[in-house]
Amino acid sequence: MLIFVLIKGVPSRTTQVVTVGGVLKREAMDIVLNPYDLKALQAADYVKRRIGGKVIALTMGPDFKLLPIMSRLYDMEIEGIDEAVILSDKRMAGADTLATSYTLALGIKRVLEIHKEALNLILENIDNKEEVERIAKDLYHINLLPNKIYSSLKPFKDSLIQRYLEDKITKEEVLDFLEKSLEDLNKFIIFTGIKSSDGETGSVGPQVAEGLSELLNITVPHVTFVSWFNFNGDLITIKRKIYNRLEILEGNPPILLTIATDYEPEVVLASYKKEVRAENYKGKILKPTIWNADNIKADVNKIGLLGSPTLVGPGVDIGKPPTQKFLGRSLVFKRRVDVMVFEEIKYGPYEEGDLADNLPERLKNYFLERGDLEYFDYKRLIKEVFAK
Repeated sequence: MLIFVLIKGVPSRTTQVVTVGGVLKREAMDIVLNPYDLKALQAADYVKRRIGGKVIALTMGPDFKLLPIMSRLYDMEIEGIDEAVILSDKRMAGADTLATSYTLALGIKRVLEIHKEALNLILENIDNKEEVERIAKDLYHINLLPNKIYSSLKPFKDSLIQRYLEDKITKEEVLDFLEKSLEDLNKFIIFTGIKSSDGETGSVGPQVAEGLSELLNITVPHVTFVSWFNFNGDLITIKRKIYNRLEILEGNPPILLTIATDYEPEVVLASYKKEVRAENYKGKILKPTIWNADNIKADVNKIGLLGSPTLVGPGVDIGKPPTQKFLGRSLVFKRRVDVMVFEEIKYGPYEEGDLADNLPERLKNYFLERGDLEYFDYKRLIKEVFAK
């Protein structure tokens, strides 16, 4: 089973949030793991220990800021994640929840495609046993096949491929097993934190499920405020508390669960260990994978600022005196202006993009006549958001 957990990097201190036009500039801030995602990680770890499979952490943002966060997740309690994927591209910057959800859904879709391509590669070469063995071995070592299909571990010498090579099962039996494994790849589970510390919407998780439903042409239901769940590999029994009402729900994978802060994982019995190991993959891929918009085949008009219909308020640049830039109303400097004296008062220097709204009216008119000022527009907003 593929177990996804959506991770977000958030500003370490809200007093040092840097925004331009209401868009967070994460590359300019100290970023830490969203604390609410810890419960999602616990839930993912429980499913792996109970059912088997692998935990894949997925996030979006500047890769150089997120790499340290994702790298630490491999050692999270109890078993940590097995793989990490970072979606990083300047074209993804400035995304609202809709564009973020679309991008994350594409990331999950690409992971699923890669695993399906691996199984199809074996199916295409099923008549050549030597080639099947070589392909299976290569795929296993890059974590794309579970132990039950191929394994180099001693307890799994009777894996599907090994039994096929030894003529213990027929080609038809192998084909049936692999076809079912392809179908089972769509029985994934996704976990998210209930919200992020830099926002209160809590809507990205459900929107990811809805986006995946459209992209995969299957139904991916979602349940929020999950405080407890039990999973036997097929049926998921869920408890959630909304205000004073306790609800008990049942569902089947694929499914997305938003984990509440009071969640505590179930105890996993040791008797499940053998069954779980058969479903597990080789191990951990310790180097996070980094994908850009092209890698996930994203429509650039649906990601980042271009794909965000939500209009956000004016931004505040922290580190300078508080400033607000209003689209179409605020005057900013088009170029650098050195120190100067105007009407016996010293002004400057001013850098490109600095706000001019608070300057004396006569001085603003002087700069306008010289062509030093322009109105803050979307072109400049995009330039500032994407500036390093």
